Amino acid sequence: MIPSHEALVAFLADSAPSPMSATELRSHFSVSEREAAQFLALLDSLAADGRAVEIKGGRFAHPSRVGLAVGRLSSHPDGYGFVSQKEVGAPDIFVGKREMMGAFHGDLVMARVEKTGPKPSGRVIRILSRGVSRLIGTLRVRKKYAVAVPLDERFGEPVYIHLDDLGGAADGQLVQVEISSYASEGGPPEGIVVHVLGYPGNEDAEAGAIALKHKVRIEFPPSALGEADKLPKNVAMADMEGREDLRAVPFVTIDGEKAKDFDDAVHVEPLSGGNYLLRVAIADVSHYVKSGSPIDSEALLRGTSTYFPDRVFPMLPEALSNNLCSLVPRQDRLAMVAEIECLKDGRPKSSRFYPAVIRSAHRLTYHEVAAVLDDPASGEAKNLQDMIGGLSLMWELAEKIRARRKERGSIDFDLPEAEIILDLKGRPEDIVRSERNRAHYLIEEFMIAANEAVAEYLVRKSIPAPFRIHEEPDPVKVEEFNQFIKHFGYFLRPKGKLAPKDFQLLVEKAEGKPEARMLNGIMLRTMKKAMYHYENLGHFGLASTHYLHFTSPIRRYPDLLVHRILKASFSRRGISKSKKEELFKELSEECPRLSERERASEAAEREAVSWKKCQFMAGKTGERFKGFITSVAPFGFFVELSQYFVEGLVHVSSLKDDFYHFDEARQLLIGERFRKSWSIGDEIEVIVERVDEGRRQIDFVTQPPEEQKEKGDKKERGKKEKEPRQKAEKGRGRHKGRGRRGR
Repeated sequence: MIPSHEALVAFLADSAPSPMSATELRSHFSVSEREAAQFLALLDSLAADGRAVEIKGGRFAHPSRVGLAVGRLSSHPDGYGFVSQKEVGAPDIFVGKREMMGAFHGDLVMARVEKTGPKPSGRVIRILSRGVSRLIGTLRVRKKYAVAVPLDERFGEPVYIHLDDLGGAADGQLVQVEISSYASEGGPPEGIVVHVLGYPGNEDAEAGAIALKHKVRIEFPPSALGEADKLPKNVAMADMEGREDLRAVPFVTIDGEKAKDFDDAVHVEPLSGGNYLLRVAIADVSHYVKSGSPIDSEALLRGTSTYFPDRVFPMLPEALSNNLCSLVPRQDRLAMVAEIECLKDGRPKSSRFYPAVIRSAHRLTYHEVAAVLDDPASGEAKNLQDMIGGLSLMWELAEKIRARRKERGSIDFDLPEAEIILDLKGRPEDIVRSERNRAHYLIEEFMIAANEAVAEYLVRKSIPAPFRIHEEPDPVKVEEFNQFIKHFGYFLRPKGKLAPKDFQLLVEKAEGKPEARMLNGIMLRTMKKAMYHYENLGHFGLASTHYLHFTSPIRRYPDLLVHRILKASFSRRGISKSKKEELFKELSEECPRLSERERASEAAEREAVSWKKCQFMAGKTGERFKGFITSVAPFGFFVELSQYFVEGLVHVSSLKDDFYHFDEARQLLIGERFRKSWSIGDEIEVIVERVDEGRRQIDFVTQPPEEQKEKGDKKERGKKEKEPRQKAEKGRGRHKGRGRRGR
């Protein structure tokens, strides 16, 4: 019988007595002759991605047992790099410039560990796969050739381009280059221009560069657009057949003011005995986007919609995302409905799921709903008098669901986010705290309830799905976090297995205190990242035993998959055992890639926000602002401005009054002579020294250089004047101490 990937890797890592040949491994796992070819293919695939290594004599071993390490290479602009190993807690391997073997930033590499210990080092011996095939750069055209200088300095040297491969690009423009030949000892990497973005400073060019850098697709292929053009503009009567007609139910959508893709609509009605009937209607994207179609293939490659402050790179063409699938008001729309009966205390009693046709009664914004809930008699609520009763009932149920969720230990970080206010040209006018009101909580609770209900249904029927999992935090990171928060008078339960409730209690203890935001941020970094997985492993952060994403198929591909799986389960025969096995295999391949696309999209969104923040701060050089320290590192500390939610670095080299050293245990910088310290949470006043829009970096200083020097000189003079008196006082203290011990 052929073992699974995991079983074979675990054996090589933990149990194999020595490097073993394919024949020996076949014998150990009792692989038949008929299965030999498939088993060899399995070994080859493990060797290809570095989970096994083939050494001399055709023998296989786990890399860690033969002095090798496998991981992603993170390069530094100066030429050296670090290999981040896959194993949790394994240290990074330092690789010098001469030991890189032509590897690029982001490559999956195998390195030989030549120096062990807490700071190991080694050399790259094999490039398993390239992390980057395309990069963004600034084009420099010369007489006989051109080069693209990478915007990301970690990619090192420029890419050489033949003049007939410029694709119409001009000198100085931002371009995307496809690498045709990677760097070697014989010369630089070579490539061709595949996308001309425009000149630096142009809004479209800069946004496109950020998106493409993170592999976010910015244009739909003609095949997908052509298919979208052929779709109807409105729901046809034939499409309504076999669906429950809920057009008389007054569903409402509740979204941000700028939203155009309305995934969900909600409605609550009271039942006898104080129970509630919650209906969550979700856009039925799967009715129009068929598996394997051009639109579906493109959506799978994108994985998710990506939202920048001034634009969206949608997962689906706008004909679908903003029109046919969007639950716009007063239009017939197809939906998948999760109907949940809740007890009077908010706990779910029963649920059912079905395709329907709905007609949203209102398109409401978070601000409007909050106005109605906060003060039904206010002027803002005047135009929504017909909604007061319905919205009040929704909030009544949402509060109860939220209370049950917190009761079980679900963690609510509620970290404030920045909202960038743009002018008509897309330039930032202001940066404010993003509003979080009761309407946000209402929708959040209903969406979580629907997601859990669908997950519970599929788990009960043993149907595979792309579950949304959140694993327990790494104990080493938790212990580091625990040691850190002790300095602020907090602690986690010292013994036994930690539960989500332990973290939620800490959040509640810190709520409203100056250090709350800092503690929540560090706690979040202590946690593992949520991801999509083909097995139901539970969601630690939500304290949920079963969870997935069902509520946003317009902008998330896993939700679209869940809709298809849910529909398949409705058939009279259900999903056969063979179909379940096939589905499980497909999901085991798709879930890691969908998680990767989600992380790439989030990275692009963060950089786009940083870009807009730099634009906003560019004209504020020399101005003073109040803020607080958010993190500390050996090279300095980061400060977030209280007024604008903008973060910048105070580099240790700008602190002229002393030599500062990093205390890792307490996460602070402390002066050598005067013992002045800079630690997380400290309030501080800084001056904007430099804004680098290209690198998305903002530098602060605590004082102008001349003031720092003068202050440092005064401290030094004061120290010298006090030295004789301090010595005398110390002497008297020692004399008195000896006398007490004598008595």
